[in-house]
Amino acid sequence: KALKCFGSTPRLLCLPTSASPSSLAWMAAPMELTVDLGPFPDDTNQGKILSGLRTLWEQGDFCDVQLIAAGQTFKAHASVLAAASGAFHDLLVRLGTERGAAALPQEHMPLTIQLDEVSHPESIQAMLECVYGPASGSTASFSPTTEGMNRDILRLAQRFQMPQLEAKACHWLTLGLSTANVLERLAACEEFGLTSVREKILEQLTANPGALFVLANDPEVINVPIVLRDLLVRVLRLLGCPEDPNAVPSKGQPGQGKRAKKAGA
Repeated sequence: KALKCFGSTPRLLCLPTSASPSSLAWMAAPMELTVDLGPFPDDTNQGKILSGLRTLWEQGDFCDVQLIAAGQTFKAHASVLAAASGAFHDLLVRLGTERGAAALPQEHMPLTIQLDEVSHPESIQAMLECVYGPASGSTASFSPTTEGMNRDILRLAQRFQMPQLEAKACHWLTLGLSTANVLERLAACEEFGLTSVREKILEQLTANPGALFVLANDPEVINVPIVLRDLLVRVLRLLGCPEDPNAVPSKGQPGQGKRAKKAGA
């Protein structure tokens, strides 16, 4: 048969003149091509979103929320607060809705969150530090300067449902314990329902008779009656007294029956 050739070299394909269209369909099929452009350049901004947000916060750029406590104002970003806390999200949505319903001008006016329950404004800074994360290369640790500041941090952590911040404040309560601050810290545990922290502190106290003696002579102990009651119960347990006051003394507790009889005489 006669052949029709495409090209002039033996390397090119020659097809019969009688080739049907279907036999040429393979030539129209897509073919994969591989192009190597070499390695991609490094992305210097990769993973820098958090540090970038912190930089914007520190510089006060694009902040659209202000938190006010004890006469001081702290700026922040609504999107960051909403992402960090569901309670913040709900509050900011409500504030934005109220502003829109009141037909107030919105442009260039930050939403305002008034925190009247906070008496130590530095606790707001501590909360925002937790939200935005540590500064690059920073070695600073969580360290409230006063008992009152730590209480305000606990108050903020529970109001805005921030477990990480609450955990830091709880851990701080167990550090540097002494007979000078233990009653105040136990009172904080009662106020904020920190049962596990309270138990750990009480365990340390009952294991230290000297500390118990100091607390027994501290006039401030009457201001925390629940703590005093728990301490007495733990001391009585150490002495082997039954928890049930109506329990009949066992044979292993000689002399109790005689004392009870004498007391009732």
